[in-house]
Amino acid sequence: MVKALELRPGVVTITIARAIYGEAGEHWCRVLNGPNHNGYGRIFIQRFGANQRRYWHCYGHGDWYRGEAGSNRDECPGAMFIWPYSLKSASVEDIDATDNQLLGRDMGLALRRFHQKDHRDLWEVVFRFI
Repeated sequence: MVKALELRPGVVTITIARAIYGEAGEHWCRVLNGPNHNGYGRIFIQRFGANQRRYWHCYGHGDWYRGEAGSNRDECPGAMFIWPYSLKSASVEDIDATDNQLLGRDMGLALRRFHQKDHRDLWEVVFRFI
């Protein structure tokens, strides 16, 4: 279960029930659950450019990863997010494919109503884990 609520204008709280998402829930909690999102600082929804960021985070370092049956590369924070005030790279781990796809789908659905008109229209996100 992923819930997204507008905390105040321009700020969305994303609550992730980590046990439901298995390895993906644990990965995201380990990476982001701490003061200042464990050093990532302010994180924003930025759908524009997500495909390029996904490629760069997961495969852009010259790694010709061909995958393993039942495994996906999970990036945290995901490609639909940016963190412009930190130089930290996304954490990428090979995790259970079902967990990864379930979390990605549910997060996408929960955030669907927070529209962006262009690349400058940003929603800040605050992650919480239960």
